[in-house]
Amino acid sequence: MIITVDCGTTNMRCRLFDEKKLIDQERALCGCRDRAFTGSSAILEENLSALIKTLLERNSLTESDIEVIISSGTLASDVGIHKIPHAVCPAGIPESVNAAELVVKENVSPIPILFIPGVKTLPPDDADIETKILTYESMSGEESEIYGITEALGLPEEFIITLPGSHNKVMEVKDGKICSIRSGMCGEFIASISGHTMLKSALPQPVIREIIPEMLLLGYRMADKYGLSPMLIKARMLQLLGGYTQNEAANFFVGALLHDDIASVASIAAKPESLGKPLVVGGSDPLKTIFMILLKEAGAENLVAVPPEVATLASNYGAMRVYEAWKKANER
Repeated sequence: MIITVDCGTTNMRCRLFDEKKLIDQERALCGCRDRAFTGSSAILEENLSALIKTLLERNSLTESDIEVIISSGTLASDVGIHKIPHAVCPAGIPESVNAAELVVKENVSPIPILFIPGVKTLPPDDADIETKILTYESMSGEESEIYGITEALGLPEEFIITLPGSHNKVMEVKDGKICSIRSGMCGEFIASISGHTMLKSALPQPVIREIIPEMLLLGYRMADKYGLSPMLIKARMLQLLGGYTQNEAANFFVGALLHDDIASVASIAAKPESLGKPLVVGGSDPLKTIFMILLKEAGAENLVAVPPEVATLASNYGAMRVYEAWKKANER
């Protein structure tokens, strides 16, 4: 049996698999943001240890019943528990295998953990400053998600994929390898502004309880015309002076706030070399559906939505693909 760990910005998920059959799962509201806030990996280690113990006890298992723990996501980053260098783009499963490390973290569990690092892009040494800034990118966990989605959907060797969540990542895949990354703050941006500004009283929690396409599009279009910051305050004005409901104001707010992330994805999909390629939209709802609506408005074509049943376990199945390849590469 295998335990997978997928740790992101705000959540840590552990899942127990027998072969590729999901047996059980547990989640903690803990992620790399907690490490960034506290400066200590202790909270991550404590939560990971507790999740593993819960899965074992609930299923009457011992450590010896588990072949390996496979970790994808931020636990192998500088805001995780075992920092290892990212694989450098262009990167696919072979590059992830070469960069992965199998270690035992005794303060977490005696079961060996295979840490799969993220992927980064670096500019040429002679690049100008703008190119360098645009090229400095990294991600942790999305590579395993891509490996899982690629297999599940039978994607071609060349496509574009965007994965909205706490952050949004848009990646170009060529010849089966991730070759470019662009990031946006997406979900964290929504959470920060809706929860820590005067807009808090004007917006529901969760912010999107009902998708209202016409209000999403109105917010997006007006941010495009008048700018992001002036339109965000309109979420309050719509209710205070306009008689709009909280849900209507929230959709306007999210449509406006996501303008730059959507424009970033659409600009990559519009490059001459990208035309005709699938633009795959992953993540979970409501963000996935919102991205689909707004990307259509931005002129994106060939959109492919990742089904929920694929999106939920994609990073786990992708991490297992890396582990199987790692085992073959390390057979004695």
